[in-house]
Amino acid sequence: MQTRKHTAIKWCAFIFIFIIGVIGTVILAVSLRIVFDNDYSYLLFHGSGSYLAGYVLVATGVSLMIVSSIGCTGVAKGNPPLLGLSVFCFVLLVTVQVTFGRVAYNELAPFHEKVHLGIFWAIQRHYGNDIANTTVIDLIQQGWKCCGLNTYASWSNSLYSKRHVPKGAWPTKTFIVPKSCCIDWQSDLCEEMHLDGIRNINTPVGHVLFMEGCGPKVIGAIDYYIGCLFGFGAVIVSFEIIATILCAVLLYELIKGAYLIKFRTIKSPESTDLIASEQPGIPPREIPVSHPSTTAYSSTRTSATVTEKAFSSLV
Repeated sequence: MQTRKHTAIKWCAFIFIFIIGVIGTVILAVSLRIVFDNDYSYLLFHGSGSYLAGYVLVATGVSLMIVSSIGCTGVAKGNPPLLGLSVFCFVLLVTVQVTFGRVAYNELAPFHEKVHLGIFWAIQRHYGNDIANTTVIDLIQQGWKCCGLNTYASWSNSLYSKRHVPKGAWPTKTFIVPKSCCIDWQSDLCEEMHLDGIRNINTPVGHVLFMEGCGPKVIGAIDYYIGCLFGFGAVIVSFEIIATILCAVLLYELIKGAYLIKFRTIKSPESTDLIASEQPGIPPREIPVSHPSTTAYSSTRTSATVTEKAFSSLV
């Protein structure tokens, strides 16, 4: 029964640790895709601090893969040092992840404000001047089908619009929006807007531009992704806690088995005599000596007497 229990614990620990390694591989692949692929860069807005979160995900994926490798090797080989190291690493990972999650939750409101201000200044000052901000704004507007910060009218006071509208042009409320705001980039009604609508009053604005602002959409998407991330993180932490407990139990079983073997070896009679003979002042255990039986003693005595008489007659 003890052997079955040990085998069950070993297999459960190996499966949970292997799943953690697979999760770490998925996290690493997704985070690298988001950080380095331009098609997904609108998920991590420049200057908002979210690039730090992306690299934290990369580090998390690498750490999970390394710890999983150590744990699987320790479980498969029954190696106590590797099991002890994996227990320590899992405890450290759980502590860091819980701490980071708590800090991230407390920083969620300031993070929303940073994202909001980042989009605002990118629209008002940097669009058309800075390649990075221009690319990100275009990706945001096309990726989430939005325009401006709160509405398309956010572009009316932007430097991009002022550069493209001649001074004194009529009507005075005319402004320019980027083509990334347009549903159809090829439309003639796309770029030139008016605060009261587009220049062709017979065409609704909603048929030409994305009507929703990018600020609420980006923040809503961030909240959704963070919620998924927290849920996914809770699952990972649960798996890590289970793996830690199983590795600790397995380590305890291995240490206990090794101790019992050593204890039985020390307590054996041969080991006791050897230890006693090597320690001065401790008399060795007396070993009973078997005495010959009475019949054997009498026969031996009789044969000795006959031999003695024969010798006397010769003399």
